[in-house]
Amino acid sequence: MVKDEIKIKVLSRKWSFKEISNLKNTIDSLSEEIYNESKLIERFELIRDVKINEGFVGFSFEDSFREAVKIKLKGEIAEVITEMLGEATINFGGNTNEVSERSVGGESHQERPANEKKNSKNKK
Repeated sequence: MVKDEIKIKVLSRKWSFKEISNLKNTIDSLSEEIYNESKLIERFELIRDVKINEGFVGFSFEDSFREAVKIKLKGEIAEVITEMLGEATINFGGNTNEVSERSVGGESHQERPANEKKNSKNKK
């Protein structure tokens, strides 16, 4: 269930190269977002089988629970993003909807006037 949510989140956004190239920040951001949107039962289901280690000794249950969920989420997010990037294609063509500077409020190009008629070989 969590992997499906992660895929939906990843596919719903347009990612810049900077965001994708800095995966740590991207994973941290997505884990915070998913954590905040999830219900307590969903968080519990995520870490139900996680074994507690010495790193959580001395922390409150709430803090331990939150950190365990976030660690698990980050692992799931990293796995999904890595899988999706492995199947991704990259287009370095840039924005295809760009408009040339000449066509925006500028004067017509001198070699090709705006009112130029088509040159037809089949004139009668």
